[in-house]
Amino acid sequence: MRIIDKTAAQVRSLTPAEEELLVGFATGSLAGPRLLQANQLLMKVRSANQWLACDCRKDALPVLNVTLNGSTGTLFLKNNPGTAEHAPGCPFTKDEREANEREDEPVAPAAWLAPDTPLRLIGDYRSASDASTGAADSNERREQQRLLSLLLTWIETSGLNLYATHLKKDLTGQFAELRSVASRYPLLERVPAGNYLETRLDMKHMMMLKSRLREAKVFGNHRRHGLLLDCVDQIKGRKLFNNRSEDGFDFQGHHLYWGGSRTSGPLLALALYSPTTAGSHFYELIHVASVPVLSRAQMFPVYRDEEREPLKALVSLIDWMASKGVKVQMRRPVIGGQVMDELVLTSDQDRVLSVSLLEKPIGPEPDAENFKRYADFKSLETFRKYVAGFFMRER
Repeated sequence: MRIIDKTAAQVRSLTPAEEELLVGFATGSLAGPRLLQANQLLMKVRSANQWLACDCRKDALPVLNVTLNGSTGTLFLKNNPGTAEHAPGCPFTKDEREANEREDEPVAPAAWLAPDTPLRLIGDYRSASDASTGAADSNERREQQRLLSLLLTWIETSGLNLYATHLKKDLTGQFAELRSVASRYPLLERVPAGNYLETRLDMKHMMMLKSRLREAKVFGNHRRHGLLLDCVDQIKGRKLFNNRSEDGFDFQGHHLYWGGSRTSGPLLALALYSPTTAGSHFYELIHVASVPVLSRAQMFPVYRDEEREPLKALVSLIDWMASKGVKVQMRRPVIGGQVMDELVLTSDQDRVLSVSLLEKPIGPEPDAENFKRYADFKSLETFRKYVAGFFMRER
């Protein structure tokens, strides 16, 4: 068993004692101090935005994430969707009890996409027989959902869902991280997404991408396509609007949005760019996936509009605490977390505070001392004082 980061790079292997601890945790045989030790180890992995990879197979790594149970406030290990199954007999194998528990959980909006695996975001052009029978409909739906999964995966991997004063990057640096992550993801076999990605949505960059796609030989007989990634002001109807065009940019397909409901901008948007018909030289925006972000300067994901004011206050508070020598990190799990409105604040790995900024948190409320609802406080200032006191007392 080893700890990995979201790029699948190894952080370190677990010691035999740690591995024994996690086996006991997975099988439910721990109690007392040993159970506390296991929870502390798992909380450190979760707070560091890391995952666990199992060594039970030689050909592939089954990956597990540490998830907070919304109804009990306890931690459990969850196998990442889309990754390899455990070998028979492995203590981390999904059992019948786990499968039954999962049926009661809300369906995750997207799955983590592994790097170095062809994305296949859009299928080849449909034949007349496919069009008449509807045979490609289910594939098309999966392709659309994969675009949202890709955007959320890039947000996780590039660290945009983590805010800390000492790790803060300007807009150029944030887009540089996204481009670096994109280079690990091939659109098709031997077609790196980074080669056909533009991080600015305007006519000039659309024409530049179109030119590269038309001249490309690497797509073979497959449909040529690229990606446009940018922070936009809003998506209304089938148009993306930013400050570079009053008329907006049309897209032909679907708008996939995080969390199941539309939220106002700014939004980090990822658009698929391709001809709509075989043999056409006219390229269009097809499907668009979007995630609301805090501001154009800070692309931290926002779950609902009502979060914006308290979230900005938390960012300001984290900066103030940093000026006093207390480093606090704020992370929002966008993939693999059970409750997407959860924000996890950690300080020096010794204090952890989980908060919801929504008036009505999504899913069952955790029964845990370190969970607080912003709605339970009389004012934003009272909430700020509580968070500051939680991390700065006895300093």
